[in-house]
Amino acid sequence: ISKKCYERLADEFRYVKAQAVEPLSTFMDFIAREKMVDNVCMIIQGVLNNKAPLEMQDKLHPLGEFEGMKVIMSETFDVQGGFDDVYRIFLVDTPIGPYFEEYLKDVDREKDEMVRAGVETSQVGGILTKQDLEIMKATLKKAWLEDFNDFVQGLGGTTAEVMGHMLKMEADFRVLLVTMNALNTNLSTESKLQDRNSLYPSFGYLYPEGTKELRKVWNETTVRLALEPYSKYVSLFDQVKHFYETETVEGAGKSLSGFQSIEDLIYAENVHMYEMGFEQQYHFGVFYAWVKLREQEIRNIRWIASMVVLGTKEHIDDTIVPIFQPRL
Repeated sequence: ISKKCYERLADEFRYVKAQAVEPLSTFMDFIAREKMVDNVCMIIQGVLNNKAPLEMQDKLHPLGEFEGMKVIMSETFDVQGGFDDVYRIFLVDTPIGPYFEEYLKDVDREKDEMVRAGVETSQVGGILTKQDLEIMKATLKKAWLEDFNDFVQGLGGTTAEVMGHMLKMEADFRVLLVTMNALNTNLSTESKLQDRNSLYPSFGYLYPEGTKELRKVWNETTVRLALEPYSKYVSLFDQVKHFYETETVEGAGKSLSGFQSIEDLIYAENVHMYEMGFEQQYHFGVFYAWVKLREQEIRNIRWIASMVVLGTKEHIDDTIVPIFQPRL
């Protein structure tokens, strides 16, 4: 069901984009780039696991398709051929190529302090296979977010105001997500803090004072202390801290049911933020908000279907995020 819903969204997105002119068409390209990052990471993970990219097709987001994917998805594509073709198609022939280029240079620089002018294709396989794909995806999303923000600020006007607010909030939520999900993992250890901190975007309402404090945190107490000046984020943290505290209890028989993760609350906060994007006129933020709300609608459909299959219809209202609720 969700696959067909995403295909419908992609068709409608391309229809709108076909009617657009600059700078809106570039703006919509930026929206699609986020999904390109997801698709590329998914295919790279499959290649690392010696799976044919064609087998991953059902898991790819239709909005993130690009010309080079036709070659990758062909039955004749040789997975065993290494990363030469992947590098050429993904890292050179796509709009997100520069993000990958910078990422690979940064990773390679850690191994060798000498800054190279470029990354050789023969090095790509060795770099990618040793890196956590989730960290790679988070790094690429950070680069995309910062690039998108620079473009939006360059447009100015109401778009910079409305869309700039959305991107700042998303940057802050990304900081919270990385921080909370790194708790009780090796990314919260002193030796790995730099890896975690490198995933923080360099803009947002938390930047620079808030992120400076969050760079030092390693447990729930220090996280709350760092968020004290930001009442909205402290409130979010207080609502989810039991979820992460329960995660640390091993063998105590505690269940996570009834507790919400930071992702759950961010979905709800984002829906309200995107709805507010429609309150102003003559800006591009409505296109971004429309896509994001449609994605949440699809998540709701998938969650409802899962609850029906599991025979737990009574929990449907606890899992979905209502969109455009009546305002009293």
